[in-house]
Amino acid sequence: MAPVSIRLDGVSKRFDHTVKGEVYAVRDVSLAVAEGELLTLLGPSGCGKSTTLRMIAGFEEPDAGTILIGGKDVTHVLPNRRGIGFVFQNYALFPHLSVFENVAYALRVQRRDEASIARAVEGVLELVGLTHYGRQQSHQLSGGEQQRVALARAVVFEPQVLLFDEPLSNLDAKLRVEMRGQIRALQKRIGTTTVYVTHDQEEAMAISDRIAVMDKGSVVQEGTAQELYYRPRTEFVANFIGRTNLVDGHVVSAGDVEIEGVRVAFSSGLAAGERARLVVRPEMIELRAAAVCDGPHGRIVQRTFLGEKTDYVVALGAATLQVAASDQYRRPLFEIDQPVGVYFHADGIHVLR
Repeated sequence: MAPVSIRLDGVSKRFDHTVKGEVYAVRDVSLAVAEGELLTLLGPSGCGKSTTLRMIAGFEEPDAGTILIGGKDVTHVLPNRRGIGFVFQNYALFPHLSVFENVAYALRVQRRDEASIARAVEGVLELVGLTHYGRQQSHQLSGGEQQRVALARAVVFEPQVLLFDEPLSNLDAKLRVEMRGQIRALQKRIGTTTVYVTHDQEEAMAISDRIAVMDKGSVVQEGTAQELYYRPRTEFVANFIGRTNLVDGHVVSAGDVEIEGVRVAFSSGLAAGERARLVVRPEMIELRAAAVCDGPHGRIVQRTFLGEKTDYVVALGAATLQVAASDQYRRPLFEIDQPVGVYFHADGIHVLR
């Protein structure tokens, strides 16, 4: 089936809370998902991302706004008439049915003939790497295998739209990485328009074409992983997407900013004398031996060796900086309390407006 677009225009959802009264779970959300695109809704617990997904699916009805799938208004259309495949957080497999029958369920509801059901199920099980698993019972499978069955069941009837609600949260860290790669590869192979919900920033960055960051029921910024990481619009986005340093800089001139006494050649777009709130990612700071550095020195407060990199916490003036060094195999590690020179890479500094 050809991929379709999804559009949300001014969608809101309210709930009555016994203590707080009327609460907005989602407030005036407008989003557009292109044909064949994978958009991730990312944010902390309670930000409204799952409620938004459930409204796209038809499990919740919005109090305001419209939802369009393939250009058709489906705001008040039943879930089974929207052409969606839904992958739940808890897999939601039928424990009394075999893998084959779990995947075949939606096709039987559509009253397909046995031959076409067999072809479709066998084809999709091969697609998710579960060939010959048809006779297995769901309780005999590992978590990763159960998740692949849930995925196969969601795509077997060729839905127009594929929706994922925190699908990897029950898996261990290594399997999460493996499964997100498989989901991404499958989505690109079948080309189905997809909306994916997670609170895991790394997962969102690895799997998405675009990400919509949500906070308190609203979309605060959307864009590619690179755009959100390097050019966040707010402190919330800067802190939520990856690790970051939020530091105050003093604009010395049109082309220079001073950070805790360290002058950086950087065009901030602000006038001399102004203060600037700066986003500096840990990998954009370089540490050098204090003996070969002029100017203010920092001090190593904490060191964490992680193999592929070493994370440092460095005190510099009134600021405490997170620093990620990835070339420690070529030089000795800095010791706790050791003075160090601190250098900021100007191309990695972003000004919050």
